[in-house]
Amino acid sequence: MKKYVFPLMFIIVAAIFALQATPTVAQEPTEPTMDQVNTVAKNLNCPTCKGLNLEDCRTQTCNQWRDQIKDLLAQGYTEQEVLDWFVARFGVEVLQEPPPKGNGLFAWLLPLFGFAVGVGWLVFLLRKWSVHKTPESSAIDPEDNIDVEYLEKIEQDLKEF
Repeated sequence: MKKYVFPLMFIIVAAIFALQATPTVAQEPTEPTMDQVNTVAKNLNCPTCKGLNLEDCRTQTCNQWRDQIKDLLAQGYTEQEVLDWFVARFGVEVLQEPPPKGNGLFAWLLPLFGFAVGVGWLVFLLRKWSVHKTPESSAIDPEDNIDVEYLEKIEQDLKEF
């Protein structure tokens, strides 16, 4: 009888845990915090002010948009779904950063292209400046328009010195 006690106890404990299990119930969406709203808002442009994101702008329109973000998050939307919702209604221009596709890809690649051109131009200038031209000959060519008598006088003075 003793050798059956441990397996019997294990089966009883497992049955108790199995009977205690309750089905998972979907949770009601909780009220989003202002941090969650601002996380989404900083990725959107203000519709009235140029160059401001929705998080920093305090216009009435931005307040309405932040309320809309809060409502969408309360409905269970993810942050990306909220951004997609705004893009679907107002276009890609509503995003603070353009997506890296289509015309937005041009906005992402233009700074890299400009940087590469600048580095190439700098390398070209540095190479051009670093080339030292050596004189071909130090001998005086009498065909040049140099006063030969004056040069002979200089050479004679140098020999005497």
